[in-house]
Amino acid sequence: MALLTRREALSGVAALAAAGAAAAAEPVRIGLLLDMTGPLALTSEDIAAGFALALDAAGREAGGRPLQIVLEDTAGNPARAAERFVKLVQGDGVDIVVGPPGSPEALALRDLAHAQGVPLVVPNAGATALTGEKCSPFVLRVSYSHEQVVAPLATWMVRNGVARSAYLLAAEGIAGRDHAAAFRKAFAAAGGTVAGEEFVPATAQDFAPYLAKVRLRPADAIFASFFGVAAERFLDGVDAFGLRSARLCGPGWLVSTLDMARVGARAAGIIGATSYLPELDLDANRDCVAAFARRHGRPPSEFAAQGFDAARLLLAGLEALEGNVANRRATAAILAHTSFEGARGRLALDPRTNNVVQDIHIFETRRRQGGEGIGFEILARIPDVRVDRDACQMG
Repeated sequence: MALLTRREALSGVAALAAAGAAAAAEPVRIGLLLDMTGPLALTSEDIAAGFALALDAAGREAGGRPLQIVLEDTAGNPARAAERFVKLVQGDGVDIVVGPPGSPEALALRDLAHAQGVPLVVPNAGATALTGEKCSPFVLRVSYSHEQVVAPLATWMVRNGVARSAYLLAAEGIAGRDHAAAFRKAFAAAGGTVAGEEFVPATAQDFAPYLAKVRLRPADAIFASFFGVAAERFLDGVDAFGLRSARLCGPGWLVSTLDMARVGARAAGIIGATSYLPELDLDANRDCVAAFARRHGRPPSEFAAQGFDAARLLLAGLEALEGNVANRRATAAILAHTSFEGARGRLALDPRTNNVVQDIHIFETRRRQGGEGIGFEILARIPDVRVDRDACQMG
């Protein structure tokens, strides 16, 4: 399946303009496929909140047509995600699907979206393969790739003298495996040494067996890829084993998903990498943060920002299409070639991979002045980070 250029896609849309005019008043139907009752429920709530914020600001209209959202719950189950996808496309007649939040679900939907020719806009799932060896013209990721976030962190730590050796600990699963592989490769390429590597089962309640191995093979840094409660258990274990002499580092969600009321100042000193922080000094971000705070009483998380930016991509693409989504292949191609202003600034996908091109920010968690709470200090900005184009053979 050859790639369409933006010009070819617009030509195809123009050819359908007469047929589409009669349907101009009909809504563009968008399926929102999220995990509302499973392990990523909080993540999904934030994605949905950011998505709604952007749509509401646009009056829920784009390209001269109203937008209708149909929400389905995957419950974090890949098989259910596939069943709900088919229901959205064949039963509800949606034109575009946005979701899902988790990598196992997203990988389960890849072949369905590709075979049925339905644009699938991914607002969170970071599986490296999704825009690598399993890339598709119909899968468009506006969030990040796992490698896109942690590889710059590994390189930065070596080049800036923060660490020359690292021990890798990660949750067993797609994200943990992707993160460890990307960090290991970039760290070694920059001249660093990996002292050891362990993967912790999701069912593990006690990190002691894994951290005991870290203590036996000390390193300058401990790279950790954990989320939520597991991240808190990791910090508990680090303190129990007296491993604070090593610099703790990891993807942004190692910190952003912590229960700060419980963890408190123990979260200080972690170095992370992320594509989004509410502190980003960008006009578009300040507007997003202010609007989100007015509605929800807090700043947006990275998940809310990704939901916001997914909606901003759709709005910009639908404007370019003048609301005509009858040709799904042309719709996907236009989305892949459309730049837009999001919470992370001016963004666009790389049409050779359909993964977003974006800045990655290296940050450190520090105690706020006065000692109350934890703040984020941005240490470096790595501009225009792309994923490996060679791994993707679009077809």
